[in-house]
Order: sequence, then C-alpha cells, then structure tokens
Amino acid sequence: MASRDQEVTLLSAWPSPYSMRVKLALALKGIEHEDLPQDLGNKSKILLESNPVHKKIPVLIHKGKPILESAIIVHYIDEVWPETSPLLPQDAFLRAQHRFWSDFIDKKLADSWIRFLRSNDDAAVNEEFNQNCLLIEGALAELGSEEEGPFFGGASMSFLDVLLAPYAVWIPGVEQVMSLKPAKCPRFHKLLAAVSEHPSAKAALPQVEKLKEFIRVRFASK
Repeated sequence: MASRDQEVTLLSAWPSPYSMRVKLALALKGIEHEDLPQDLGNKSKILLESNPVHKKIPVLIHKGKPILESAIIVHYIDEVWPETSPLLPQDAFLRAQHRFWSDFIDKKLADSWIRFLRSNDDAAVNEEFNQNCLLIEGALAELGSEEEGPFFGGASMSFLDVLLAPYAVWIPGVEQVMSLKPAKCPRFHKLLAAVSEHPSAKAALPQVEKLKEFIRVRFASK
C-alpha cells in the first residue's frame, strides 16, 4: 500500500461519476482511506465545513486539509503518491495535452452528457454528446498507442483514463434505461471496456445494474 502519512478521508456519493474518479485513483495507487458516504439531500457538517463554497462532493481530506474538485483531487493524488501507478506523463508536452483534454472532458463532454440526462432523450443533445465522443476518439488516436494498450496511458491507466472511467458504467446504464444512442467510437469504447475489466475499476465503480435503478428513479421517470 502507498504511504504518505495516510490520514485520508473521502466524502463521496456512490452514483457520482466525480466520486468514482477519486475512488479509482485511490485504488490504483493502493491508498488506504476512510470513505464517508454523503446524503446530498441532508448535507453533513463535515461536508459544509470542508467545501463551504460549492457544498459538493467529492472532497478528499488529507491530514486534515480538504482538496476539492475531482480532477484537481486526482492530480493531487498523483503528485503526493507518485511512486505507484503514475497517472500524468513525464513529458511536459504530453502533460499539457492531458490538461487540455481534461478541461474538454469536464466542460464540453460532461456538459452535453448532463444536458442529455435532463433533456428527456433529446436527439439533438444526444448528437452533441456523440460529436464530443468523436473528439475523444481523435485524442486517443493522437496521444495513445493502440499497440501498447487500450488506454491513453497504453497498457496502464493515465490521468485522462481515470477522468473518463465513470462513462464505462454510465453510458451502458443510460443506454439501457433511456434512449441514448452512443457514437461509433471503437477506440473510446475499447478503452471503456478495458476500464470495466480492470481490477481497480471493479473495486471503485458500481455495477451497471445498480446504477440503472438509480438512473430510472433520478432521470428516466421524469
């Protein structure tokens, strides 16, 4: 197990794709931590004190200090525990590319995804999401090596793979419950399939069947 004066606590919610990212990064690094699931309908004192600005999960508390926002948390984890399963590449240009695409994932891709979930199966929003997936497909072709493995990091998960990993359960869950029609992105879907089979992801991500019930109640019933 990785060690850096552990004292690690995660405030999370199991269906949250942003919580899944952090759980996966912790699992990849082998970092022991306390997981404190949060009721977002009745926010706890520790959540409100740890994230007084946005009052959202996930929050990583390391040695009493809160770190906020999932991509920032994953980056922090990689910097504090660099010895095991490094996520960001060493090359400065590639690191810059990872930061660019992480911004795209959290702004463009996530925005179109959330709007589809809230849109009552809007075909135009579905198409917008698919166009963003095609851009991820292009990034994989540019930055990844299919000969080395399915991930942006080749045979091992990288920073971008961790950020995209929740789609491995969310896309099939929404496809089966709602009317999502995923884009034909063979490399992106191969990446997501590899995530689903990864031991750390199996520990960090919920089962699709469990997530489907949440999707039915939260989105499909509207």
